Amino acid sequence: MDNPSVPITRSQLIAGFRMLGVQAGDVVMLHASYKAVGAVMGGPNVIIQALLDALTPTGTLMMYVGWADLPYLEDTPLEVRQVYYDEHPAFDPKLARAARWNGILAEVLRTWPEVHRSENPENSMVAVGTQAAWITRDHPMNYGYGAGSPLAKLVEVNGKVLMLGAPLGKITLLHHAENIAKMRHKNVVRYPCPILRDGKKVWIEVEDYDTGDPHDDYTFEEIVQAYLSLNRGRHGIVGNAPSYLFEAQDICKFAVNWLEVHFGQ
Repeated sequence: MDNPSVPITRSQLIAGFRMLGVQAGDVVMLHASYKAVGAVMGGPNVIIQALLDALTPTGTLMMYVGWADLPYLEDTPLEVRQVYYDEHPAFDPKLARAARWNGILAEVLRTWPEVHRSENPENSMVAVGTQAAWITRDHPMNYGYGAGSPLAKLVEVNGKVLMLGAPLGKITLLHHAENIAKMRHKNVVRYPCPILRDGKKVWIEVEDYDTGDPHDDYTFEEIVQAYLSLNRGRHGIVGNAPSYLFEAQDICKFAVNWLEVHFGQ
């Protein structure tokens, strides 16, 4: 911004997104830091609207939102766990708040008009646009970043990943790369989760690969930096935020190869 006292405007954001490479009709997965963008005239909703404007009505915007109130019961005593089984509400895609650590823009998009949301509680995605219903439909409960997931569909249509001031290590698409890469020592976790089935709460057991800041051997930022070192992806400033735009197929293929070279079977 030339004048830091003037808030960033919607038209400036649209221009920034387009200069970075966002095009009409794209399918874009957004990771964003509202703080990094800077003071925006109209607040966080304007960032989402500006990106939708850049995509035009023919495009689609998606985000990872998760579930703010997902119960983690692994270390919970049995007598306390029973209280959760009895009283904890089921995941309701229409009402469940986005996980706070995904930032304010995730909650903004979750509540956007005509939003679609996938029904996997922990790996829940939201989307708005022409392909939103398809992207979020039939999200597998088990291995929610793998085959048939919204991330797999993002790769299938060669969508893009926009890191709007977000740390490079937060790129969720690389969890899909972990799922499909042939690697040693993939840790499988199982956990109980309450969902709605025919309007009633039921507890199911979910099976997935461990995706918690899991890896002593590598980080997602390390993979992305290796990718950038090959002059792949696009970089620019949107508002005040250092930003990157990646083609989903290209960075996912790179990550799978990187993981298999370093940690293959």
